[in-house]
Amino acid sequence: MKVNIVVEPGLEEEYAELISRLSEIIQNESQVINGKDEYDRIVVIEKADIVAIHAEKKWCRIYTDSANYSCRKRLYEIENMLGKDYMRVSKSIIVNPRKIESVEAVFNGMLLLRMKNGSKEYVSRNYLSRMKEYLGI
Repeated sequence: MKVNIVVEPGLEEEYAELISRLSEIIQNESQVINGKDEYDRIVVIEKADIVAIHAEKKWCRIYTDSANYSCRKRLYEIENMLGKDYMRVSKSIIVNPRKIESVEAVFNGMLLLRMKNGSKEYVSRNYLSRMKEYLGI
């Protein structure tokens, strides 16, 4: 969401400050990631809790340490919301690099990421150079 704020020169300082704070709230609200749990309840997901996100047709599955959630956003939308702290490792998977437990080389020049929640994710060859750069190898 893009928000444009225009402050009239004649406004008092308190109003300009209020408008500025309202703009921050609106922009941060658009960055909220939510998903549905197994009981169809909408849950707000903290970005730091995300381990991996998988694209599944027109929606995504978000994995955390303790649960997984379905989300109606597309993978590229979530990737834009997460920013540079998260890494795409294949066409359909984004991971949180801080949640990687270990890395192993596997067949076909791919890497296997063992995540702290026990899951395994593969880094495809197209995304291998960025992962190696991140790992310093």
